[in-house]
Amino acid sequence: MIEAAFFALLVIGMVGAGAGVVLLNRITGAALLMAFTFLCNAGMFLLLGAETIAMFQVLIYVGAITVLILYGVMFTPQRDRPYALFFQKQTPLAALFVAPIAIAVAVFSFSFRDSTAGPKGADLAPLATSVFRDFAFPFEVASVLLLAAMVGAIVLVKREDE
Repeated sequence: MIEAAFFALLVIGMVGAGAGVVLLNRITGAALLMAFTFLCNAGMFLLLGAETIAMFQVLIYVGAITVLILYGVMFTPQRDRPYALFFQKQTPLAALFVAPIAIAVAVFSFSFRDSTAGPKGADLAPLATSVFRDFAFPFEVASVLLLAAMVGAIVLVKREDE
């Protein structure tokens, strides 16, 4: 019963923060709500018994990605624009389109029943084997690409305005 209540709280937090990310006009507030969405997602992993994945979710997404987005927002010059973006005017139409889909997904998701879960914390050995043996090279390529993207972003931000 406690797990169901915790799941419901996480779902409400995730859906509410996700809607706030899309509907908020302030980009810093949207980035912080995105971090809250990632935290709720980590809570979902905890409910599934995947503590390691939850820890990675917090470290990588809440920590690194959110901080990277906030730095990008801070270094981007803010200017007033005389027009609103196209998608900011489409909220009622989007709500009419999304509501039936959301209801169908909710009905479908509550039709599942619990299965036998494995022991808690048993996800670390298969994950380590997968990352450090099977996918070591793609993991390193992705880290080099992320480093290159970060250096490129710093170079673009530090460029002198003419």
